[in-house]
Amino acid sequence: MSKKDEYFAMMETQIKKWDAEVDKLKAKSGQMSAEARAKYDEQLKAMRANRDAAYKKLQEMRTTTESAWQHMQSGMDAAWASMKKALEKASAQFKK
Repeated sequence: MSKKDEYFAMMETQIKKWDAEVDKLKAKSGQMSAEARAKYDEQLKAMRANRDAAYKKLQEMRTTTESAWQHMQSGMDAAWASMKKALEKASAQFKK
């Protein structure tokens, strides 16, 4: 398996984990007041948009050459970091 294939497999696994985590957070939001849930749902919506953007970038990377893929990897890594930060923030707010 090439580095590119390994990277795609790792990122696809990560995206599935994000999906599961967002679904868990969505289920927990049902325990909040209406006002808090509305704000929380906006955060979840933003996280799903980040996830969709990361997935789209991953699909674009799949069709690139090896050298182009390496340049795009930093953008994918930035999208991953953004999603991770958003999940951590949403999780922390739920614990308050």
